[in-house]
Amino acid sequence: MPKKIASGVLVAALALVGCSSAPKPQNQVGEVQITRNAQGEAQTAQFSPLPLDCSNPLRCPTLGLAWTAEKPKQALLTVGFARGQHAPVEMIEFDARPYGPMRVRSLAAEQPQPNQVVFQVPIETLERLALSRGALVRVHSAGHVLEESFLTGEKASPAANAVKRWLQQIYKGTDKEQALGLKGIFMDQTYQHDHSYRPDR
Repeated sequence: MPKKIASGVLVAALALVGCSSAPKPQNQVGEVQITRNAQGEAQTAQFSPLPLDCSNPLRCPTLGLAWTAEKPKQALLTVGFARGQHAPVEMIEFDARPYGPMRVRSLAAEQPQPNQVVFQVPIETLERLALSRGALVRVHSAGHVLEESFLTGEKASPAANAVKRWLQQIYKGTDKEQALGLKGIFMDQTYQHDHSYRPDR
């Protein structure tokens, strides 16, 4: 299933790129699959849906992302559940300190997987998640709201780790990598929250 989901999200992402140029073959960096041009600039970046920090694994939402350099200010956010059948997701909300709730409800044109929903999300929303000191995710589905942890000051979910690595790969070698506090945080495969970092500095 993860391979099918990964290919579905990547197909949707590459559809945004078009046929004007062919990027180099994919490289895997942690959870993130990245392609770069001859100058080393990111052309596509994606990761398969990964879980939040959930108390109940049977109802645990998952998040995946895909991005292309052709549309640098937006990404495709895939939302689903780790196990079992669930009602379709209607909206997702990130409650990230100090920014407050950020709602995502705009559906992408392509919906490649029947058990997943793909939304269009501004990359600025994901940048705020990277800067946040803590974030909850609320998944709205069939009139119900499921709230789970994205990251806290003590612990980051697999999805939160992947979002940070995904942004780091997109912005690698640019001023944004430094501005978002992403430079050098992945010395190993796991991100640990830095209590000394404050986004208002």
